[in-house]
Order: sequence, then C-alpha cells, then structure tokens
Amino acid sequence: MNITLPGQIVGVKKFSGQIEGKNFDYCRLIVATPLDSSQGNALGSSTTEYDYGQSSNFEQFRNAQFPIDAMLNVEIVTTGKTQKMKVTGFQPVKKG
Repeated sequence: MNITLPGQIVGVKKFSGQIEGKNFDYCRLIVATPLDSSQGNALGSSTTEYDYGQSSNFEQFRNAQFPIDAMLNVEIVTTGKTQKMKVTGFQPVKKG
C-alpha cells in the first residue's frame, strides 16, 4: 500500500558494510513524529527512523539544510505479524 504523508525530515544517516558476516546497505531518514497526546502524558514530537533505500540515497542530502518540510511517499509493508513503513521518495514543500 502506498500513501503520501506530510513530514519534517530532521536528519539522515547511512551505513554500508558488514556486521557479523551479514551485508548491510541502507539510508534512513529521521522524521519528526507527533507524540500521542490522547492519554495526557505526552506533548510535542519525537523522531522516527524510516528506511529510504540504499546508502547511495544519502548523497542527495549532502548540501541540504535541515529540517526539510516534505511530502513523503511511503510504502506500508507487513511480515504478517508486524507492519513497517518505508519512504520511497519525497517532495520538499515550498515555504511561503
């Protein structure tokens, strides 16, 4: 399932290498996410990491100024037990 969501990208990180003989190559967006205030014990926002393809995607942020307000293209996938959201693309939102 694909959806588009507004989000504020506050950071990005990458990793490409091996850990205990297993290969990893990823880019992750760090997105500000509102806290659930419905219980009355949380206000404001935290951050959530979303997979954003391979480490090569990091380069498009090399000269970026954070935070980046954007519309995030998100794919929702499941293992049958858990659900995960992966960012497949984004469009910066022009301010003003």
